[in-house]
Amino acid sequence: VALKGGNVEAGHRIFMEKIEASCARCHKVKNEGAEVGPNLTNVASRGDREYLLESIVNPNAKIAQGFETVMITLDDNSLHAGILKAETPTEVSLMPPGGALETLPKARIKSREFGPSGMPPLASVLSKRELRDVVEYLSSLK
Repeated sequence: VALKGGNVEAGHRIFMEKIEASCARCHKVKNEGAEVGPNLTNVASRGDREYLLESIVNPNAKIAQGFETVMITLDDNSLHAGILKAETPTEVSLMPPGGALETLPKARIKSREFGPSGMPPLASVLSKRELRDVVEYLSSLK
């Protein structure tokens, strides 16, 4: 029901203006929105309509690379959480919420767990028609 037949303009309005969904508060398209989550300027080239719909209703299904939330416990039992930004053979770099990039030595990592997506599922926030319009809008972003 929500895969085809939507309205691009209505989807754009929902994406940018619907407070309950707050898409533009985290995602950027061209020069509009924020860069908390993945930039969606060319999102239609990264997946089909099913991928787009799944990303909206079940954001934990496939978290975009570079936006994985990680919780790391070091050997002193200190907990560090944030978005995994870089990893080398000796270090892990996290971007904590509202903080500065934090680089941790791998030799001190006691445990590492991946957390859920920072994006809430929007199926309960958007009607089926609104979902269809947003999918139509996102599928136009090539």
